[in-house]
Amino acid sequence: MGGHNLIHSTSEESEKLSLAIFALSEVATKKITSEKICFQNELDIFCNAILSRDDEFQTQFINDLCHKHNSTDPILEQFIPEVAEKLGQMWKDDRISFLDVSFGVDRLQKLVRIYEKKYLGPLYHDYKGPPVLLILPQSETHSLGIITASIIMKKNGVNPFVALGYSQEKLMDLINSIDFQLFGLSASCCNSLDECIQIGKKLRKIIKPEIPLVLGYGLQDSVYKPEIKKIFTKITKDPLEAINLIK
Repeated sequence: MGGHNLIHSTSEESEKLSLAIFALSEVATKKITSEKICFQNELDIFCNAILSRDDEFQTQFINDLCHKHNSTDPILEQFIPEVAEKLGQMWKDDRISFLDVSFGVDRLQKLVRIYEKKYLGPLYHDYKGPPVLLILPQSETHSLGIITASIIMKKNGVNPFVALGYSQEKLMDLINSIDFQLFGLSASCCNSLDECIQIGKKLRKIIKPEIPLVLGYGLQDSVYKPEIKKIFTKITKDPLEAINLIK
């Protein structure tokens, strides 16, 4: 009888434990959903602040964000990249003009320059870590993504070199002078993607096979050209995913 009661008791406790775990899971799910909604709301307001001609509104909102998160990190790591992508999508959807996009991107670039030193702290003047070369093709007009990626990479222990609009001759001179541990190319649209493919093919012929070659590109897999995945080690918008490839 004692054994039977013990089993019955254990079964009841197990059921209670399962219910408790389920309840906690539901709470966690609701919390995550709530946090996503909150982030999306903040993102929308941030985007409006960037497009607004009201400097005071923008400054106050960004200061409030930094105070809420007790850090400038989310500004560079989340809000600026997300809003840059959102502006591009809004332009494609004809919700804003090209002039609006240019104005917004210019403001985002200014914010990167303002917060870079605070974000990096003592790492701002530190050039240690494995060298990484980030290449912006000559046909690519948007440098915000690659500059932001380089800052995030530096914060996470690598030494990024950014080549903006280098000629292929100048690019080869740089590659031959430094033992880079990772190469990254950035394309924001299909127009610059073709040049990235050409540069990628040339790099594959001269760099060691084990050196990662990453493409920073945000379009869907369906628009990728077949040779891309043969050339590049990884296609990602996340700088941390890229530097995790360094051995």
